[in-house]
Amino acid sequence: MNIIKYGLLTFITVIVTALLFARPVSAVTEEAWEEAVTVYGAALESNAELQNTTMQLLGTKASDKTTYVYAEDLNKYLNLQSSNDVLKSSIRIKKLSKGSGLTLTIDESKGQITKISEDTYKNALLTAGVTDADVKIAAAEDVTGESALAGVYKAFEAQGEPIDQKQTQAAQEELDTITTINEENENKDDYSQEQLNKAVAEAKAEVAQQDGKLSTDEIRNVVIEKINNNGLNSVLNNNQINLIVNFINNAQNQGVFTGTNADKFVDSATQYVNDIKNSDAFKKAADKAKDAGKNLKDSLEEQGVWEKFTSAVQSFFNAIVNFFKSLTA
Repeated sequence: MNIIKYGLLTFITVIVTALLFARPVSAVTEEAWEEAVTVYGAALESNAELQNTTMQLLGTKASDKTTYVYAEDLNKYLNLQSSNDVLKSSIRIKKLSKGSGLTLTIDESKGQITKISEDTYKNALLTAGVTDADVKIAAAEDVTGESALAGVYKAFEAQGEPIDQKQTQAAQEELDTITTINEENENKDDYSQEQLNKAVAEAKAEVAQQDGKLSTDEIRNVVIEKINNNGLNSVLNNNQINLIVNFINNAQNQGVFTGTNADKFVDSATQYVNDIKNSDAFKKAADKAKDAGKNLKDSLEEQGVWEKFTSAVQSFFNAIVNFFKSLTA
């Protein structure tokens, strides 16, 4: 009996090792950066006054690595066309050690970010794989804010950790979709941007918990569930739901929710959702919903120990089956 147990243990160890080494490795490492990176919009390269003001807003230090985000970077990372003279939003970012989470602040004391909210930035960054970082965004004049998002990706490139362009473009598709839905529902009493951001983050987290292997119909069911849980079922129309399903499906196809990315994504999404729930704006939305007879549910409660264990065992044996299928394919 001991020989059988030992043989089984050895077999499992070999299979686990093979599976681990067979998984693709992301270009983004888990090590923290020693210095922060400041990325200015290209328009600031020839405007010392704007750059100095922006530098103060960001809290840039002499030890920071600095670079610029150009129109070709927007095209490369976000699939957007632009010109250098309008790129003024800038960022300062420092990648933190694994498990630190994503912290993002926007200083609008001099210029407003008119198109992209803090939570929408966060959702897009999580989709692109930026899960542990301290990010600050600012502009000396009113701007839409796309160059700051591209600047995050440019910062990783400057540190020798380029982010997959397919993932950044998936993040941009998400950002555009959320921005459009926000604009279309701007004046509705039973809608808040925080409700939508929370629903989207919860939907993506559930897809990641399934290791990014859901069909389009299964993703749709997840999205509808999260929308219902966040009191938006009578607000969002079918077209808006389809747009959400499409960008989550596209992100899944780019490997955002698969393999080593999945656990990091779920952890970061959970922290992000908790931040939304603790925000004053979401609390007001929850109070409004309660007054209307709705209850906004939390879809990211901790799983029980037994559920986690059985899920892990099932995932392990699924991985073994898939491994041997790949050998015979």
